[in-house]
Amino acid sequence: MSKTCSNMSNNPIWLHPKAPSDLEHQLDALLADCLNRAPIGNKGSGIKGIRLFWTSVAGPPAPVIYEPGIVLILRGSKQGSLGSQTLHYDRDTYLVFTLPTHLVCTTHASEMDPLCGLFLSINRDDLTKLIASMAEVSAIPTREAGYSVSSGPVTDEMRSTIKRIFDTIGDPVAGNVIGPSLRQELLFHILRGPCGPDLAALLNQGGEHILLENLIQTIRKDITSPISVETMAQRTGMSLSTFHRAFRNRTGQTPLQYVKKLRLHAAREMIAYKGTRVSEAALSVGYESCSQFTREYKGLFGETPREARNLVLHDTG
Repeated sequence: MSKTCSNMSNNPIWLHPKAPSDLEHQLDALLADCLNRAPIGNKGSGIKGIRLFWTSVAGPPAPVIYEPGIVLILRGSKQGSLGSQTLHYDRDTYLVFTLPTHLVCTTHASEMDPLCGLFLSINRDDLTKLIASMAEVSAIPTREAGYSVSSGPVTDEMRSTIKRIFDTIGDPVAGNVIGPSLRQELLFHILRGPCGPDLAALLNQGGEHILLENLIQTIRKDITSPISVETMAQRTGMSLSTFHRAFRNRTGQTPLQYVKKLRLHAAREMIAYKGTRVSEAALSVGYESCSQFTREYKGLFGETPREARNLVLHDTG
């Protein structure tokens, strides 16, 4: 028996790599390690569905696409705009995105005061189980679908869960064994907050949300092919006027504006990440005219496509 214990003690993966500490101290140590690697970046937390992001670089207003998920800022702050809506998110306010969402974001960070946070992806199966369990006691209230982004206050219960998530970072065994339950716990607290009805709406198979979500997924899979507003409306089974109104109410943009931004962001990633030639990237996202592509690209990003070759893009929440 003592021999077995001795053998296990020689294998560091079975030992907790650090004693639990104050979250701020954990952040200090983790940020120092991350910033030594790069001033901007993101990486897995060791828990499936949760990523850590950071930056020490302040950013002027810039267009970004947020995938469906939850953004929790732990240090620093950001400001985003969607249509007429202005969103401030920091350590006291989180954001929930229920569709791929275009925002114009400003990052407030510096070397002395870097920004960092967590991005929690949304898993429909997780939501289904949690909402079903909650409904056995008290159902989440419903409301009409609004913008694809909403905000809520970070509660003490959420901070406690986040602290325990950070306790697992650097401990792959804990991340694998108790990480999924901690992710579920954090989702549970968010479901009980003001954004709960927005997340519950994701499961309404007959609602506008699922129709628009399926449409957007189809467009992204075949981003090269042109598509008209009339075709989009037909695919959702809505009249043209109903579709236009529903799409704008959810995304803050017209359907054609939204699709154009999807294409330009996809092209930017090809050029910056894969080294794709500008003309090839333009064709890959459905542009027949390279000059039109360059003009619209510069109109969105404030730079030419060729300048994107010098970028290293990171999703920093």
